[in-house]
Amino acid sequence: MVSFSGFKAMSDEEKTLKNLYQELERVKTKAQKEYKGAMIKIDQIEIEKRTAQSQYLIDFKNIEMDKKWLERLFKEYLLILKGFKKENGKVIRKLEQGFEQNALDLEILVKKVFCFDSGYLEALAQRLNLKIGDLFFLGLQLGNPVFELYAGKLRERIDSDKWLKGYCPVCGSSPAMAYLRKDDGKRILWCQFCGTRWSFLRLKCPFCSNEDQNTLRYFFAEGNDSYRTYICDKCKKYVKTIDQRKMKEDENLDLGWKNSETLALDFLAQKEGYSNQRAWFSV
Repeated sequence: MVSFSGFKAMSDEEKTLKNLYQELERVKTKAQKEYKGAMIKIDQIEIEKRTAQSQYLIDFKNIEMDKKWLERLFKEYLLILKGFKKENGKVIRKLEQGFEQNALDLEILVKKVFCFDSGYLEALAQRLNLKIGDLFFLGLQLGNPVFELYAGKLRERIDSDKWLKGYCPVCGSSPAMAYLRKDDGKRILWCQFCGTRWSFLRLKCPFCSNEDQNTLRYFFAEGNDSYRTYICDKCKKYVKTIDQRKMKEDENLDLGWKNSETLALDFLAQKEGYSNQRAWFSV
């Protein structure tokens, strides 16, 4: 266990980030209500068969998305981003130009971000003169509303406490974040793509299944041990974790916001040589 200093009360920049997150959530909720794409239907027998065989339910790379809906959502997101930071202007112009010149295909971007095709993202970032983080963030924001809709129809039909795999039972993604449940301290993993939560062992790496306690540890921010980062020295991966038992009674466990709020922990982990492909922030 290691502690790091530097994780302080919310700064002005973090307050701006929270306002941005809330605006993006507002647009996402509106977009979900407007989505007209066909939902995937899987009967209960097939769900039970797949989960028994440790198979996740949906491969989002294969779904067909509503392109007009994606375009509307893309433009709404850009309008929001314009209002938050002046320096966003250059990034937004490059994204708009890429879309207008057919260099940026929104559906392909969403699917490449979902499977983290680093080769594609690197090439597109170079072509548009952007950072991979910019593209990852955009692809995540565009895909998440749809993926949540699909998952919402299925996750309630899965016994997530019995899944105990390091990947999402609905879409197969690795976790972006986790929390220690208030009632029993059980570790719950969270998929930022479809919003699914599921149980996993506390003393096991969700990425490589390592259980060697000599190579598993965590660090926390000095003065705030409710936010931890669990790291594996075998696969060099990390997952940020919130101890819900140490949260305030009225504090909302919004993992989307908590993921953004704890970017300092991503910075510390990546600086020490650990990675998490589901972190849109990188040093």
